[in-house]
Amino acid sequence: MGTLHQFLAGAAPGDAITEQALAISRWLRELGFVSHLYALHIESGMVDSVRPLATYRRARDEDYAILHHSIGSDVVDTLLRQRLGVILVYHNVTPPEFFHHTEPYLARLARQGREQLGQLRPQTALAIADSRFNAAELLKEGYRETAVLPITLYAGRYQLPSDPDLTRQIVSRAPNLLFIGRLAANKRQEDLVKLLYFLRRVRPEAHLYLVGERWQSGYAAWVTDLAEELDVSDGLTLTGKVSQTEMVTYLKSVDLYVSMSEHEGFGVPLIESMYLGLPVMAYAAAAVAETLGGAGILFRQKHYAELAELIDLLLDDEPLRRRIVERQRQRVQAFLEPTVRRQFVSLLEGLNLC
Repeated sequence: MGTLHQFLAGAAPGDAITEQALAISRWLRELGFVSHLYALHIESGMVDSVRPLATYRRARDEDYAILHHSIGSDVVDTLLRQRLGVILVYHNVTPPEFFHHTEPYLARLARQGREQLGQLRPQTALAIADSRFNAAELLKEGYRETAVLPITLYAGRYQLPSDPDLTRQIVSRAPNLLFIGRLAANKRQEDLVKLLYFLRRVRPEAHLYLVGERWQSGYAAWVTDLAEELDVSDGLTLTGKVSQTEMVTYLKSVDLYVSMSEHEGFGVPLIESMYLGLPVMAYAAAAVAETLGGAGILFRQKHYAELAELIDLLLDDEPLRRRIVERQRQRVQAFLEPTVRRQFVSLLEGLNLC
């Protein structure tokens, strides 16, 4: 089959883009390709699976490279110099305005990432987006034809036993809300804190778990300060980055997954929640409605008091919860690995690569 490598700006355990690249790597090797992952930044847990970008050398039978693009980086310049045909996998670049006031460095990388979409276009043989929302952005950037390949969910990563100590800690409080995502302004964790304030008026013991690394340290501090100002600090836990077992434990043990995020190119925790039978309630921003596909509970206005009343109802109405969970289980089938793998192979066939 030849050589077909993948390139990332950064690789980290549990990161959605990294996990998608690892899945594609398995598929490519099963098809007979020589295929490795290369990244500019590699966290310690990935050193056995990902190679440093500096070690990359083009092979004689290498005509294409798969680039996962979500932020500005020198990876793009490396591929452009190699004059390889690019198979672009676009995961969305967060608009820089979300970072202007808190993280100017991230704002610069976001602007660079948007600019690099234009630089990549002439060399791109196939532009793949992981949602129709992201595909629309590619069309605006001048890409003539795009394909959609959703993020895949590898079931084996979620068939793990829960951590018993963490489970006891979580269920000792009730009800429990969960959001998974890096602490960043576009994720709007502060709006979840506001929701917690209103929910505790009717459910005084309500607790909110925010799972994710403190990607924007200033923003994380502001979220904590807001909780103190609203007097709900005892109902808020910022976990930081957690292991896969711990994340599965949270998903299996809490009562409701809630998202207030205002920019999601896909929203992997939404399908993780659906797969594990956790009801989802989410703000209809960017690709969220598309990812849910009619499942879960979607809302379009952040009326906190009304949302708190809706949560209170949902917590008590078991037949309603069962109906929501069943619809979610049907929806998540579209993201399971066998389905997405077939779509990926079909895209390669369109390039006469297999």
